[in-house]
Amino acid sequence: MTTDEIARLIELDEKDTEKLRDRAEVLTMMEVFIEALPDALIVADAAGGIVFCNANAELMFGYHRSELLDQPVEKLMPASFAARHPARREAFNRFGTTVRSQTMGIGLRLLGKRSDGLEFPVDITLARLVHSRGIFNLASVRYSLPVNAPNMGDPADDTDQHNGEANAGH
Repeated sequence: MTTDEIARLIELDEKDTEKLRDRAEVLTMMEVFIEALPDALIVADAAGGIVFCNANAELMFGYHRSELLDQPVEKLMPASFAARHPARREAFNRFGTTVRSQTMGIGLRLLGKRSDGLEFPVDITLARLVHSRGIFNLASVRYSLPVNAPNMGDPADDTDQHNGEANAGH
């Protein structure tokens, strides 16, 4: 159904119809922005069920979006992390109302788990969204570089190892 058809159904005047078109355009732009984020974005409900993920989440974890929706977020963690995660999520849900966002696992090595079982280090920042449909936790996930990783901005490094080819699959 087009915006014009919707407008006719609810009998909006021209000014309201333009507002509806503008809002639809903004929503479309927001969808494009979210899909273009450099990090994987995973949104879970308060119980830990995945309700949204972007294209980079699919690439990072090796699942198609349809394989992640309605699944527990623990599916993306090694078993040792997954076993402890529900209690940590409960604590975040209880005390998260006082924090807008927080980095997860400060001082700890966090791991993600791909569909093929490969485990890899990640950095995760959480944000909480309280909505009329419930509480949602947004996780921005990125690959974690080892502490001894070369500085990609070091002009003294004249090798070609940082030209992006190593990350072409990400």
